Amino acid sequence: MIVYEFPLNEHVRTLLKLERLFQQVLYLARQQDPLLHQTALFGIFDLFELGSRNEMRSELQMELTRLRQRTDGAVVSPGNESSVDFIDQALAALQAMPARLDQPLRDCDWLAGVRQRANIPGGVNGFDLPQFHYWQHMSPAQRKADLVNWISPMLPLHQALSLLLKRIRENGAPKALLAPHGYYQQALNGRSSHMLRIGLPVDSQTIPEASANRHAINIRFLNAGKGLPARCEQDIEFQLCFCQL
Repeated sequence: MIVYEFPLNEHVRTLLKLERLFQQVLYLARQQDPLLHQTALFGIFDLFELGSRNEMRSELQMELTRLRQRTDGAVVSPGNESSVDFIDQALAALQAMPARLDQPLRDCDWLAGVRQRANIPGGVNGFDLPQFHYWQHMSPAQRKADLVNWISPMLPLHQALSLLLKRIRENGAPKALLAPHGYYQQALNGRSSHMLRIGLPVDSQTIPEASANRHAINIRFLNAGKGLPARCEQDIEFQLCFCQL
């Protein structure tokens, strides 16, 4: 199955963006190639831009606190990452985060020039930023150590959002449904959810497009392929899961 996720509020949308950025940066930072490390560095810039907003830390703390209250006293299996111990660890890490998450970047003067030029097409070159060119020729071990140092202040956010998204994804059961002529609509009847997960077989050659409001969800299935996607006219079998915290 290919599972497509559609956030139903702006906060979950931001968490999913951060999750993808963390996945990319942490993967690229483990590689050896300087160009991959450059891409990891640009991802770190994006993480600081998105994750350093004042409300992000407080919202995660509030959600983890509510999750802890619901989890406290519940019977959980050993090693369950939704147990109170894991939640307490995530809360403690959030509370211990420094006020200025980007301080390691500020401590490195030449990074300011890289950060400023990163969004300019072709703006990061050795002739513009010789110190960055020098960094790219350091040993892979040294570049990895620098990347770890720069991203470390953000890791408590990664721990917290991973725990919350895991719980959101687990709090829903997929249901097999049929979209006649490639279209499906369902009334919400007061149901409140954080995310839709739509599952399709890998060989279905269709992609979903979802929209939602307070009253209903609407899903259109489009033909995947080159050019502008066109709506499917055949009946589509799929799985739908409403997920919430």
